[in-house]
Amino acid sequence: YHAFFFFFSIILTDNIDNSYRINKGIPNPIWVIGSGGVSTAAKGKIITNEHSRQVTHLLRYKNQGILISSKTLNSDNSKLTCRISGLEKYSPTRFILDKNLETKKNSFIVKSAKKIKTYIFFNKADKFKKEYFIKSGITLINLKLNENNQFNLKSVLRKINDLGIGSLLVEGGKKLTISFLKAKLFNKFYLFKSCVKLGKK
Repeated sequence: YHAFFFFFSIILTDNIDNSYRINKGIPNPIWVIGSGGVSTAAKGKIITNEHSRQVTHLLRYKNQGILISSKTLNSDNSKLTCRISGLEKYSPTRFILDKNLETKKNSFIVKSAKKIKTYIFFNKADKFKKEYFIKSGITLINLKLNENNQFNLKSVLRKINDLGIGSLLVEGGKKLTISFLKAKLFNKFYLFKSCVKLGKK
């Protein structure tokens, strides 16, 4: 079977569909998911090509913020930067969903937090963990969990919008994708089919 990866993009401004904001009480999203180029099923096998990677970095350049889960971050050691020559300085503000502050301390995200604005949404953690991330340059945002022991995505989007972020790219795994789809918090969806075959089926 072929590998698939996909994107959502979220626009958090008024200029696309103001009725959406009024009805939902949250920013209007365009959001993007799953732009990673490595298949975990293929154990590190590259499934993207140069074109899809360029599209990924172009989307990062065009959006003010980018959101992923700590699970994706820890698995891929994601950089979440724009790596198009001449546009590197326009890399988006980074947002991480991490309930228990399990982001790896030696990750690129943590090491570069003093150069690129980085926020982590968390629910609980010991004071030593919190102090470490704060000293690393990361801003921590404490949020309650819902009845499913997950973040309320609408609350997350509101917080991001309150920070002045008008457009958001979401790059996540299966769980985060399903959560956003179920909540209908997107209005653009990008699907890429890889030429790489991961198996016979």
